Amino acid sequence: MRFGHVFGLFDRNSLKGFSIFIRGWDNPGLAYMVEIAVEGECQGKGYGSYLLLQSLLYLKKNEISIVTLTVDPNNLRAQHLYCDKFGFEFVEYRKDEYGQGRDRLFLKLDMENWKQ
Repeated sequence: MRFGHVFGLFDRNSLKGFSIFIRGWDNPGLAYMVEIAVEGECQGKGYGSYLLLQSLLYLKKNEISIVTLTVDPNNLRAQHLYCDKFGFEFVEYRKDEYGQGRDRLFLKLDMENWKQ
């Protein structure tokens, strides 16, 4: 992973989801998850968990030691996935991060101590 990586999740040659990560410019051991998305009909069936797991395994194998992301404070489903299932930790609440009224939670995963 030189600057970033895009992962695709396919089922029978049809794209069902993707995740996008970029490497920190000032810290090559840091990756930011820019986006993760799963097609509506595949949500709630484990596709997102599988996609995130495979993405993180690849990043860990390629010397990424910290993964960060932001999530909408009202998206409890995503928070459950990131924090409860994968071990991301809350770092800070960012008010108006994406514009007025668009707050975000900033989360971090220490890959060196991560137990998949």
